[in-house]
Amino acid sequence: MNNDPLTILEVISKSSLYLERKGVPNHKIDAEWLVASALNCKRMDLYLRFGEILKGDILSQIKSLVMLRGSRIPLQHILGKVQFAGLTLKSDQRALVPRFETEFLVDFLHHRLTPEFEGNVADLGCGGGAILLSLCTLLPKVTGIGFDNSLEALTLANENLFLCGLEERICFKDFDWVTQNTLSNKFDLIVSNPPYLTQEEWSLAEPEVKLHDPIQALVAKNGGLSDIERVISIAVNSLESNGLLALEFGVDHADVVKNLLSVAFDAEIISDQYLVRRFAFAVKK
Repeated sequence: MNNDPLTILEVISKSSLYLERKGVPNHKIDAEWLVASALNCKRMDLYLRFGEILKGDILSQIKSLVMLRGSRIPLQHILGKVQFAGLTLKSDQRALVPRFETEFLVDFLHHRLTPEFEGNVADLGCGGGAILLSLCTLLPKVTGIGFDNSLEALTLANENLFLCGLEERICFKDFDWVTQNTLSNKFDLIVSNPPYLTQEEWSLAEPEVKLHDPIQALVAKNGGLSDIERVISIAVNSLESNGLLALEFGVDHADVVKNLLSVAFDAEIISDQYLVRRFAFAVKK
């Protein structure tokens, strides 16, 4: 893409083709996001502006953004933000980019618990805070604490906390579940999206994941189960009677996780929007 005047539609088309050649998934949508970012408008607004002519500095800016994405830097890092469960949150290399699939877990909990739920929620391995912040936004009577052992992730989570204006209901704390087995107080709900990839699965992941997401937020020992086992153990010790555990896990883990939970929980396995058995919803016995 040179700097000759082009319509927005032409810019999107050329950018999309470039990103496709670079192997970028969702290349057309990503091109639209990058053009919209440069124009400081909503992505859907582009469809009303396809014939508008762009030239000069704005074309140079778009080209720079597209080349960054072509180098497989995550779109969310380039934009500096991510859309998650209705929230716009900061996103960068300090924490895992929250996944679209995880929104299903938030949506499931929102509808299962109803807005009248008044519980105290813990998010184990909270990263940038997406799950806890979205739950507390959807469930107005909930309070919560997000726990993580990455100080960088906790810094990002606190920045997102202030963006959402939930400082009176949420805080974030340092916690290492490798050395600690009990939370500071009892909770009504514990939710967690812990590391669950094997080293082999991580090695086969897209460059956006391998090169830019923190590996400690992705990979777990023992076939991807070691951190899941820790979360379950902590939940046993830190949930109120009849407390709830909501857990995300790997695509091959459902049967093993249900067996691990059966000792102390009545558990059901929930499929995501792609019918992959990805979540457990468990009630402490």
